[in-house]
Amino acid sequence: MQPYLLSILSGLLMTVSFPNTDWSILAWICLIPFSMAIEGKGWKQTFQIGYVGGVTFYGSLFYWLNNVTVAGFLVLTLYLSLYFPLFGIGMNWVRGKGGVPAWLFAPFFWTALEYLRTYAFTGLPWGVLGATQYRFLHLIQIASVTGVYGVSFVVVLVNAVIYECTLRRGRRCVAPVAATFLVMALCFAYGAASLVMGAPKAKLVKVAVIQGNVPQEEKCGEGFQREIMQRFYGLTLSVMDRKPDIIVWPETSVSGYYMYDPVLRTSLAALQQETRTPLLFGSTHAIATGRGTDYFNSAFLLDSQGDPVARYDKIHLVLFGEIIPCKRFFPFLKRLVPFEEDFSPGDASTIFSIPQGDFGVLICFEDIFPDLAREAVRRGARFLVNITNDAWFGRSSQPYQHVAYAVFRCIENAVPMVRATNSGLSCSIDQRGRVRNVLRDGSGGELYVQGTTVDDIRISGMRTLYTKWGNIFSIFCALITAAFIVFCGRLFRHS
Repeated sequence: MQPYLLSILSGLLMTVSFPNTDWSILAWICLIPFSMAIEGKGWKQTFQIGYVGGVTFYGSLFYWLNNVTVAGFLVLTLYLSLYFPLFGIGMNWVRGKGGVPAWLFAPFFWTALEYLRTYAFTGLPWGVLGATQYRFLHLIQIASVTGVYGVSFVVVLVNAVIYECTLRRGRRCVAPVAATFLVMALCFAYGAASLVMGAPKAKLVKVAVIQGNVPQEEKCGEGFQREIMQRFYGLTLSVMDRKPDIIVWPETSVSGYYMYDPVLRTSLAALQQETRTPLLFGSTHAIATGRGTDYFNSAFLLDSQGDPVARYDKIHLVLFGEIIPCKRFFPFLKRLVPFEEDFSPGDASTIFSIPQGDFGVLICFEDIFPDLAREAVRRGARFLVNITNDAWFGRSSQPYQHVAYAVFRCIENAVPMVRATNSGLSCSIDQRGRVRNVLRDGSGGELYVQGTTVDDIRISGMRTLYTKWGNIFSIFCALITAAFIVFCGRLFRHS
């Protein structure tokens, strides 16, 4: 049982490295027990040991998904856990067939697998190891070049070097230790320079965030629309003495179908006549097509006169939440998800405009996907807004994990982000990843708070290498991984 227990230990160490446990230092050693467990094992046993560790990690990391969909939790856990044994089998292959040391191969392979996991099938980059370091500002600035995957690379490199030099006797440690110190020194030097560098020609945008803290049973129930809207109206009017440039309400803060509900449209237009300030809010939208009706999770921008001027339809939908895969073959799955009908994905990022600058919107968990944020910035967004509803997941670690990914979207593209949640962590994040202006109650609590925040965010026209080149670092890691595997395969055939 020892190898399986070691694999379970690795899974648990990885989990507690993430928020809100936030023992991020454990990420630097989390893979060592797993490396010990699989050394010298055949591929079948490696798969079994690794899968146990993967299920431990993913099952304990997003246990909160059970609040929404048990089916989704089980399917995603069982699928994502496959990457753990795949990593182990690859490590044993190159070590056993080619004699390649772990420290030289592991960072490239792990990074390539994280990149694959982000984009394979529908993609789900939740659990990217680099996100554990979201508070380590001097280290994570390299994300403006490499994306969050560069931070994962460094963390896995340190794991592998410690393993090689302390637990595998007889290994020469000068080269791996020197390489690690060099990589860390470069990261810290780049981070220090980035943190002291000012944004050229920065402008200020005053953003007011309204957090209604509407219970989930009321958002999904009948007869609460009037009460919910009154709550948001009152909170909105309470910040007008601060003279915000834009007001932001959370995801689906306007229940029903805004575009087709004359009462809603008249009511919001009346509010705009009082505030004379652009309003961004979330609502559902529907479009009749030849095959029926397409439903969208959308964000609307009203101008200061109350007229709708732009809409964004959410592109990346939540599996087993907003869309049910394979329901044609497994119709019973419809009973296990919160919505009766599938939503349809939007087809393009929308750039919203206010006089102070253009911005892009990410709905729900879209801020965990690097390409969505990058595309918005490439199309002209100078800041990002994430509207979400983390109330689905109760008092769990999910809202804290969610913020960690948002930090990297800001650093990757050198843009600030404003987060408006129904009941999560409403805050702002600057272009260097500093989390600020978190909405709290009188006792310091951050979840299930009703209130408002107003913050001046600084925007500029900076463009990072990541914005220009995208995931070129991860692709490079994938190519290096393939080269190692091909090299070891040739050695094996000639042996």
